[in-house]
Amino acid sequence: MKLKISAILATLAIFNLSLSAQAKKKAPAKPAAPAVAAPAAPAAPAVTAAPAAAAEEAPAPVEGFFVKKVKGPADGKEITLKLGGYVDAYYAYHTRGDNDIRAKGHPNGTGATGTAGNTDLGAGSATTGRIFESPGQQFSLGLIQTKFEAGNEDFQIVADLIHGPNAELTNFNNLRGGASSTTSTAIKQAYVAANIAKGLKLTAGQFGTHIGYEVVESYQNANYMLGYLFGFGPFYHTGAKLDYAIMDGKVGFMAGVVNGWDLQYDNNKNKTVIAQISLKPTSALSIFLNYAGGNETNTTAANTTAPVGDAKGMRHIGDVVVQYQVSKMIKVGANFVYGEEKANEATAAQTWGGAAGYLSLTPIDGFTLSYRLDYFDDKKQARGLLGVSGGVSNGASVMGHTLTGTISMYGGHFLIRPEVKYDSSEKEIFGSGTELKKDNITALISFTGVY
Repeated sequence: MKLKISAILATLAIFNLSLSAQAKKKAPAKPAAPAVAAPAAPAAPAVTAAPAAAAEEAPAPVEGFFVKKVKGPADGKEITLKLGGYVDAYYAYHTRGDNDIRAKGHPNGTGATGTAGNTDLGAGSATTGRIFESPGQQFSLGLIQTKFEAGNEDFQIVADLIHGPNAELTNFNNLRGGASSTTSTAIKQAYVAANIAKGLKLTAGQFGTHIGYEVVESYQNANYMLGYLFGFGPFYHTGAKLDYAIMDGKVGFMAGVVNGWDLQYDNNKNKTVIAQISLKPTSALSIFLNYAGGNETNTTAANTTAPVGDAKGMRHIGDVVVQYQVSKMIKVGANFVYGEEKANEATAAQTWGGAAGYLSLTPIDGFTLSYRLDYFDDKKQARGLLGVSGGVSNGASVMGHTLTGTISMYGGHFLIRPEVKYDSSEKEIFGSGTELKKDNITALISFTGVY
């Protein structure tokens, strides 16, 4: 217990010193969020990424580090070239478990072969009960991003590359044939987009999912540690989609066909349908209704080299995302998720779901205090969350409370984020061996550089 208290007090002390320094330096205000590509920001312009669930306001400059405008050699139209990205690192202390354990099949189980699907997240091995930020009592890298963009009002080309632990987690199914590493794991997004008619945009390639409130990029979220709804939901899709906006962007529609979830190479011959309705009745309020569904089960592992064995099992997920800027100082958000999956057409559906609420307060320029409450129910073990009750292992649910202070320096190019997270479950999903527990506390401090 003394060790827990010491870790938390140390984090809070660093937080207090950093905040005092910022108050003296009077850091500039946090700029508005740029269009987010995975999932994208609401009501995007004609050639930006498709509208999707919104992230919290991003502290990084909208333009990116490098911006150059050139004339197109064929038609003389101006083309904008952009380069941007970020690097982050953190130190975390967990009260339960300190090993890096993955969920079964999502996103990247760890076993004797090192391939997906061999280990559940939860009791049975040393674990913090988390997918991301699971290493404890050590310094860790999060993600390194380099994003290239080129385009104008007619077209857009995006090559969004990521490296590091979180890149391997989010792109786990880009591995082929059980390989330990390929260049495909570095691809977060790689797509082309073009206006094919007035108000109608076509996008093809690999792009971030529209499902969910949070995004992969830590600096664009209110909290550094990713929530359970994000961790157990889809990360990206490979396929094609159409976006259509009306009423000056206040209403948007998206529909597409993709290779399931988190798949660069399809695991069967069937496809998943994705769809979204976005509503922006006022400049302060955004609402997103999202869906993805299709026959995505087969008789082999997801990372085989060829699609085989259609098991005729349907998988569906739908969610609602709401964000509201109450005032310059206050922002709130909510996310509600429901999903189900059948192993084959004859079996009953395994269901999962959850909800999350977000509150951000910005009392002074350069500092934001954010709280997240999230609940994830996987009692049918559809997504691989395992708990122990009475010596029996099966599905579980978990609730998290996360409090984050974001100190933004140098125009949002450098962020310090002290954070405390408390997770609890009705079953023992934390710890290892005979030390299985129903709760876990994480004290963390992260450092992010955005360019």
